[in-house]
Amino acid sequence: MTETSINYAKALYGLSVPEDAVDRTEQLFKTVPDIGSILENPLISLKEKEQVIDRVFPLEMRNFLKVACKYHKIGSIQDIIEAYGEYSREQKEILQAVLTYVTLPREDQIAKMKEFLCREFSAREVSLCLKEDKSLIGGFILQAGDYQYDWSLRGRYRNLEQKLTRR
Repeated sequence: MTETSINYAKALYGLSVPEDAVDRTEQLFKTVPDIGSILENPLISLKEKEQVIDRVFPLEMRNFLKVACKYHKIGSIQDIIEAYGEYSREQKEILQAVLTYVTLPREDQIAKMKEFLCREFSAREVSLCLKEDKSLIGGFILQAGDYQYDWSLRGRYRNLEQKLTRR
């Protein structure tokens, strides 16, 4: 992600655009890729691009998208929206984490993991993405930020192997 994308994302956040408008805009770019191609095309005038934006996108996003077109940043819209999501969660003190597991944990176990992450990272809330991976053999890996807590059997096996081969 570029510094420009991050700056545009912060500007978008500062505009207090409702998250559902940003989400709808992201969905439009994903489901109809031709829109992005049209808005990036240098052969199409800015006025025509603005007309497309007025017809297609949520009202709250139109001015932002017009500015992005004017300054030729619309090609980075996916990065901008991704950076917006990260910055928005950061401002709301929501930690993004990934739990990779062999067997899906119970709700109370997930709640305890979230409590742990809130304490460790001083977060108000945790958004936990769950992923199944049978290659872990057993246990789980919990990733948040730059930290990884590996309680999988595969990870423990690797640690044991490293300790035994160092001697």
